[in-house]
Amino acid sequence: MKLGEKIRSARLNAGMTQADLAGDFITRNMLSQIENGLAMPSLQTALYIADRLGVDAGILFSERDNKEAYFLTRKLPILKASFEAGEYDKCIELCSEESENCDEACFILAECYIKKAYDNFYRGKLRQALKYGETAVKYSSRSVYSSDGIKLKNEMLEAVVCAILPFIKQTRFKAEERKYLIDRFNNTSSKRVIIHELNKAKSYSEEGRYIEAVDVLKGLLKEKELGVPFEYALYNECEVCYRELRDYENAYKYANLAKKLLDEMQQ
Repeated sequence: MKLGEKIRSARLNAGMTQADLAGDFITRNMLSQIENGLAMPSLQTALYIADRLGVDAGILFSERDNKEAYFLTRKLPILKASFEAGEYDKCIELCSEESENCDEACFILAECYIKKAYDNFYRGKLRQALKYGETAVKYSSRSVYSSDGIKLKNEMLEAVVCAILPFIKQTRFKAEERKYLIDRFNNTSSKRVIIHELNKAKSYSEEGRYIEAVDVLKGLLKEKELGVPFEYALYNECEVCYRELRDYENAYKYANLAKKLLDEMQQ
């Protein structure tokens, strides 16, 4: 008997309605989903239900013929610890179909996948970044916890990727919304200082102040962890500035470096 079936059976045996059992701790609708196997309660919620039913929690968590309870009592604590330790790949490996209806597991998976999406973006794996972002949104929609943050992070990522390589995915955002998402990304990114310096160099270049722009770009060239998309933007800007300064040797050099990164990001 599955966890939800055990809870329903115990509730009916106790002569309780769903409203009686839910009390003020959870909603009746959530309890109904749990009983019907459409959602898995958190450990705290399961312990609350056992207490309300006046039964030993071990009865609900019996592992015989109950994979969901096994996941909840054995694997979920490991999943939480792995997430706190930043072991996102391990979190994904720990989860299986038993985790699909567990709110906490889905929330953790959503966070893991959005972190992997951004990590792949900074490594220049743009297609994989988009794939992980979509997976993050999928899992966040299955959790009762707020998914707005995950959705926004994915939209910011998608807008930036579409701006870099428009042919990878057709943008679904209007111009004003796209600008807002890109600006939000730039202001919240872990690379925001680098982005600020790139924008400064681009501003100098647009004003015809190419020598000043090159000075800023030279400073960025010393950075060890630019992130592939920003390294690509840096080489492009270097090519523009050196071409305008008629330093064709350097212009050619950075044009080739930019093309090499572009080829990598297209894969």
